[in-house]
Amino acid sequence: MSTLKLSLEHGWSFDNQPDLYEYDVMGNSQFGFARLWSGGMRTALSSREGIVHVVALVEGAAEMAVEGKPAAIEAGQILLVRGDAALEGVSSHPFARYGWFFSESFLEGREYRHLMGEPRSIPRESLLAMTSVANASLGAGAAAHMKPSIHTRIAMEHLVAAAAVEASVSARVDAVHRDRLFLTAQAVIAERFRDPGFTIDLLCKALSVSHSSLYRAHESMGSTPRRAIERLRVSEATSRLASIEQMNTKSLTEVASEAGFTSVVQMRRAFARAGIHQPQVRRRPPG
Repeated sequence: MSTLKLSLEHGWSFDNQPDLYEYDVMGNSQFGFARLWSGGMRTALSSREGIVHVVALVEGAAEMAVEGKPAAIEAGQILLVRGDAALEGVSSHPFARYGWFFSESFLEGREYRHLMGEPRSIPRESLLAMTSVANASLGAGAAAHMKPSIHTRIAMEHLVAAAAVEASVSARVDAVHRDRLFLTAQAVIAERFRDPGFTIDLLCKALSVSHSSLYRAHESMGSTPRRAIERLRVSEATSRLASIEQMNTKSLTEVASEAGFTSVVQMRRAFARAGIHQPQVRRRPPG
C-alpha cells in the first residue's frame, strides 16, 4: 500500500493511505481545489490559521472528526472547516469528494462561524454548480498547468457561502415546521383518539400532510404517530379501569371501546408494549 503525500501549497497537507487513489488539483497560495476519488481513506489533515477548507461529497460516506467532535458526512453534504482545526477522516468504502481552500476568506467572518465543523445537506443544484465550476476549470487547465483565476475563486467562494447559508436556513425552517406539525398533531390526536376508527391516514388527512412528513415530525421528538395515539388510549383505559365504580359496571370490551381501542386484544397488546400489567375487571354481580 503506497502512501501519498499531497500538499496544495498553503492548503491541506496530509498523509493518505488508500487502496486506490485518483485526483486532479489546481491551486495557488490563495485558493485551490481538488477532485478526488479513493477506494478508502484514513487521514489526518493539517493546515493553518487564516484558511477555510470546504469538502463536498458526491459518492460514499466518511466518518470525520473536527477537533475531536464526530462529524459523519455523506454524499450530498458539504463540510466547512477552519484551517487551524484538527480534522481526521476515515472511510472503508469508495469515497468521491471535492475539496477547496480559501485564504483570507470572508467565510471566516462572524456570520459564518456557526457553519463550521458540521456537515450540511445542500440542494442538488448548489452541489452541481460547485462541482461544474471545478470540473470546467480542471478540464481547461490540465494540459496547460494553469492556475485558477481570481474570477474562479470569487465564483466558488460565493457558491459555497450561498449553499452553506441556504442549508442552515433550511434546517432551521424545517425544524420549526416539524415542531409546529408535531404540536398540531398532538392537539388533533387528543381530540380524536377515543374514536376506534381514528387512524394515521385520518390524522394525515386532518393535517393535510404526507405520512413521511408526519413521521419526520414525530421522529424528531423520539416518537411515532402510532405511539402518540396509543399512549393516550392506554392512559384513558388505565384511568377508566382505576375507577372502582366503572370496574363494577363495565366490561373490558366497553372500556377498550371508550378508550379508542378496536378490541380488548388490541388494548392488552398496547398495555404490554407500555409495560403495564394486563388489565382485569371484576365480574358483574349476577342479576
